[in-house]
Amino acid sequence: MVKKAFTLIELVVAIVVIGIAMMSVPLLLSQASKSNEFSINQEAILAATTKMDNILTYPWNETNSSGVLKVFDVTNGNINLSRYPDNNSTRRIGHFKEKYRRKFYDNITEANSTLGHDKGDEFDDIDDFNGEYFSVQNGGTGDYLKELNLSVGVYYISDNANYSQHPILNFPLSISSTTPTTNIKMIEVNVTDKNHNLITKLKAFSANIGSYELLYRTFP
Repeated sequence: MVKKAFTLIELVVAIVVIGIAMMSVPLLLSQASKSNEFSINQEAILAATTKMDNILTYPWNETNSSGVLKVFDVTNGNINLSRYPDNNSTRRIGHFKEKYRRKFYDNITEANSTLGHDKGDEFDDIDDFNGEYFSVQNGGTGDYLKELNLSVGVYYISDNANYSQHPILNFPLSISSTTPTTNIKMIEVNVTDKNHNLITKLKAFSANIGSYELLYRTFP
């Protein structure tokens, strides 16, 4: 009777193959971990971008008037961006003296010195989002891989620069006090995990330039 068994060579080959397979396990686990980390980072960036895009659709400053948003007066802005040639004008340097173009309000209209949501009111301008906190949950079908927390900050940024330079160089981005107002607001969206570890941060800027009224024709 012949008994079947492994030869020594076959046994050695099997051990070598198993050893090679076991050596690749840590590499596979590392790649899987990196892939999950990459996915989480991408989701954090997507969540921050979505929130930032949403905020930037709001007006630069709250106004009680309807229609076209005009340029606001500020307390700590660059003099080259103020009413020209004096406070009785509704234009700044570079504005066109046409009926439907960008300009200041007829009367001095100051930008909000306090940044934050007026409780009880709807969100109606960019700085209403200052101090807001949002949570993106995970666990459901189509949800995020990880729980994400988004916090928003809105700040006035110094607008002092040499505007006669072309292009403008060395533009400062220092945060101004919350009381003196300038012509630039910075929106910052921070994304953290449930343990408050920072994953990503996005910044965007919005300027006090008002808007212009579109010309249109009506047909009978």
